[in-house]
Amino acid sequence: MYNAGMPMKFDCYCASLRQAARAISQKYDAALRDTGLTITQFTLLNMIAQMPQPRVNDLAEALSMDQTSLSRTLRTMERDGLIAQVSGADKRESRWTLGPVGQQSFKRALPVWRSVQRSVEKLLGADAKRISSAAYELSTRLSE
Repeated sequence: MYNAGMPMKFDCYCASLRQAARAISQKYDAALRDTGLTITQFTLLNMIAQMPQPRVNDLAEALSMDQTSLSRTLRTMERDGLIAQVSGADKRESRWTLGPVGQQSFKRALPVWRSVQRSVEKLLGADAKRISSAAYELSTRLSE
C-alpha cells in the first residue's frame, strides 16, 4: 500500500535499486552543492585522478555507464575547466586528465564527501560494508 511521503516498496529488483540510487545520489548532491560539484562529477574526477589518462571507454567500463551519456558529462566538465582532453599514443583517441580547476575542486570536495560517506555509513549501520560489497558483486556479475 502506498503511503504518501514515503518511498514505495517495489518487488522489482531493478526499480528498488534505482530508487535507492536516486535517493543516495540526492543525499550526496545536496552535501556537495556548495563545492559546485555533483556526485557524478566528483566520482569522475576521482576516477580520472586514479587512472592514468583514461579513455571514455575505460571510464564507461569502470563505472558501468553508457558512453554517450558519459561523453556529454565529460564535455561539460571540460567546458567548466574541471578536466582536459589530451592526445593518446593513437592521435584518434581522446584521453582525459584533471585540469587545475578540477584538482582544486576535487581537493575542496573530498572532506565534504568523506563527511557524507560517514553519514550514510551511520544510516546503514552494521550492514554498510555488506551492502557496498553486494552492490559491487552485482555490478560485476551483470557485466560479465
